[in-house]
Amino acid sequence: MKNKFNLFRDMMEWFLAYCFFGWVYESVWCCMIYHRRGFINRGFLFGPWLPIYGIGFFIILGIFKLLKVKKHIPVFIVGTIVAVLAELIASYIIDMAGGEPMWDYTGYFMNFDGRIALVPGLMFGLLIWVAICLIQPLLIKLQTRFRDSKVHMIGFVIIASLFFIDLIARIWLGSNI
Repeated sequence: MKNKFNLFRDMMEWFLAYCFFGWVYESVWCCMIYHRRGFINRGFLFGPWLPIYGIGFFIILGIFKLLKVKKHIPVFIVGTIVAVLAELIASYIIDMAGGEPMWDYTGYFMNFDGRIALVPGLMFGLLIWVAICLIQPLLIKLQTRFRDSKVHMIGFVIIASLFFIDLIARIWLGSNI
């Protein structure tokens, strides 16, 4: 039973970490630094997390395990291709659902119909490389080192609870986008 809980906690911590890193990328890098529009909470939740990045991490991890991709350069190349294809498919799904486009790369170099472009694709490839080759091994090392720490457990319970409260509040109150 303890092993199953540890596996759940590990995976939930990965999910929450990548939700947070995605929020930092979108809110800080995209809005404040790249587009210079000032701080904008790019998430649909109140807190600093974007669940699509947590979900995307597990999809990427699954694809890499399936394809047995482990070396640095293939991680970047496959990550870039998967991210660009995912963004392209998502743009068509959003169109079919009648939603407003969530991004527009029309002014970007080598864009296709404003849906995908070279620089954002390469940026996602770089982010995937950082996640798989740098962050993930560090997370696993930290989890292993502090596995039985009470502070680790308390921190996990607090952060996971805040995430689920935020998620429920957003479902109840509607999106903030």
